[in-house]
Amino acid sequence: MMKRMPTKAKAELAAYGASAVALAALPPLGEPAIHAPVAAIGSGCLWWLYRKVKNRADFPTVIKTAQRVLPAVTGTGLYAAAAITPGTAWWEIAVPVAWAGLMGAWLPLTRAGWTLPDGDEEPYPTDFPGFVARLWSDAPVSQNTRLENVQQLSLGRPDFTADVLAPAGTPVPRMDPVDIAAAFNVPVPAVSLEEIPGVGPGRMRLTVTPTQAPRTRTFEGMWDELVAAPGGAIPGSTVVRVERKPAQGQMPARMMILAEVPSGQIARVNHAQLCSAFGVKAAELRLVAETDGGSQAMVTLYESSPLTGTRKATRALVTPDADGYWVLGTAHDGTDAEARLFDEKGALHGYLVGVTGSGKTVAFVLCLAAEANAGAVSWMVSLDPDAQLAAAGQYIDRQGSGRAYAARATRAAVALMTIRGEINKEVGHDFSPASPYPLLMLNLDEFNGLCDDSDEGQEIAQNTTYISERGRKYGIGIRFGGQTLDLTRIGGNRSLREQTRSGTGIVLRTVSGISDRQATEGMLPEGVTLAQIPTTFGGGLTLTDRMNGLTKAHRGKPTSGAGHVLTGGAAPRMMRVLYVHLPKDGTGHNLDEIFPEGGGINTLTDRETEALGDLYGDWNAPGDDDTTNTPAVGGDGGLLLPPLPPSAAPAGPVRTKKQPTVKDMILAAVTRQMTTKEIRSSVDAAAGTVRNKLSELVEEGRLVQVDHGVYAPAGQPPADL
Repeated sequence: MMKRMPTKAKAELAAYGASAVALAALPPLGEPAIHAPVAAIGSGCLWWLYRKVKNRADFPTVIKTAQRVLPAVTGTGLYAAAAITPGTAWWEIAVPVAWAGLMGAWLPLTRAGWTLPDGDEEPYPTDFPGFVARLWSDAPVSQNTRLENVQQLSLGRPDFTADVLAPAGTPVPRMDPVDIAAAFNVPVPAVSLEEIPGVGPGRMRLTVTPTQAPRTRTFEGMWDELVAAPGGAIPGSTVVRVERKPAQGQMPARMMILAEVPSGQIARVNHAQLCSAFGVKAAELRLVAETDGGSQAMVTLYESSPLTGTRKATRALVTPDADGYWVLGTAHDGTDAEARLFDEKGALHGYLVGVTGSGKTVAFVLCLAAEANAGAVSWMVSLDPDAQLAAAGQYIDRQGSGRAYAARATRAAVALMTIRGEINKEVGHDFSPASPYPLLMLNLDEFNGLCDDSDEGQEIAQNTTYISERGRKYGIGIRFGGQTLDLTRIGGNRSLREQTRSGTGIVLRTVSGISDRQATEGMLPEGVTLAQIPTTFGGGLTLTDRMNGLTKAHRGKPTSGAGHVLTGGAAPRMMRVLYVHLPKDGTGHNLDEIFPEGGGINTLTDRETEALGDLYGDWNAPGDDDTTNTPAVGGDGGLLLPPLPPSAAPAGPVRTKKQPTVKDMILAAVTRQMTTKEIRSSVDAAAGTVRNKLSELVEEGRLVQVDHGVYAPAGQPPADL
């Protein structure tokens, strides 16, 4: 220790020894010439400390100053006590010696500069690679070799690979696996020392994997067998780059892996398989896989879930910029997760999927606030009354519930397209920021429930088809919401998927047992799967817990707001939406902080409201006036409503034929014995929906299942089967 002590520290220790001698010998002399300097030193130190306190220095600075002046102040006090005591007592010799020893022990605190001198650094860092290198160096088995390129295979686990490097000009000596295992205190089967292809005998590869099976002992072996192999998590992939990032603030430490598949192929990721390959649970939300929509994929493995924290929503965050982007939440890597309201071609459609308790209502409120801050008009419709949405309804043009309300809202939006079409002709362009009318967003929550088989449900379905296919150029967008989406209820769903993908998709926690593709009706990009969001972070009982006799589940943190966002068809990003205070106990909310300052509400222009007439009336009125219905569509796709002058009302009712359901389409298609594949090709619906409806028709006795995957009409003679 002494040889590594700085010179200043050694000098101070010597000064304490000399001071002890002086404190024992000088006070009995009673010389004023000696008393004066001692008193000056003690008084000066006390004055220095007093100035620090008076000038309100921070607490650590005051403590540091007190630690440094302590030897001088205590030494002065000891000198004064000895000077005023007559004669020479025994303690006047013993106490200075004890004082010198105590001050020597106090030295590290009195001099913060006690550090290792330049060039005398610790031989190993204190991180995981340094710890492993120190263990190897201290073990007899190392035989003058050293470790390089130590790579931890998984955060939080002791598994690693490293290169064993022999002294220059010598090979790596033979080593017994038992001795290697003893160096790291791991089982013997967990270690291996192998030659490195293309490298000489002076360097060999050491693998230590006490928590992994022998077949996946190396990172390369694990990737080749469990990730890149056919049927693996990312088939055909190779690792391009690996980086490790330390913990920063609330962001946990993480390992990032960039992989790619051969040119001409698309990187496809199976999230559940990838979690299994890395030995983590998908429900922990520690592993995130992203693709660029092409040949590359990035895997990020966190030490703990990065989504446990929340960020409060502010007006600035939920105000769209000139390109229509606004901050919806915080992505897993700490960056902003953005949504988009409009682009250069007009309004954007979108979808919002999540079960009760997933944070769907908060996400809807954030969308409404963004629309309001952009000067857009918002209409919010839900299947059932919702008190939290009603709170947000105070800040927007229209908010209500029920199929009648939704039918009137969509009816008005369709009629508004004709009105705005006339305005577009007058100004010479389709909707843009320069248009004389505002953007209109129609938000439909629980869309599946709104579009039932009733007349109102069928009208809602047909109206939303018109709007989704043609509304963008008239500045009218739709956001579909629900626990799942069943777009087969509306015609033209293929076109709707393409239109909606260009906007923003938000997928929160979905119904248990339903895949993300089923929940979003196939609107995810091809080859993309999303991590399932659990009910809580870290809750529940594991199988190991149960085997250990635990019966009470761990209480985790709720995952409300955690999910994925897809903006403009880009790859999904795992994120957590901003926090908005929407209590369910009636204690108030903070919506004034995110909606436009001053409480102004955006509405349609006077010309539009006058032209809409009764269609813009009371949508909560009892009954249905039946004065209008969905306008018919011409063969060229244009609306047949006549041109409307500013003061004119929309055209009269045009009754349309009830849209066939998926079951109706299946019954019409199955006129003979047919396979499931043949039926799917004849019905415009998602494969999963067709399969479910076939099962229901068999249970209802309207179809007969002849064999596995083969169906026929009910009542068909056996001979024909």
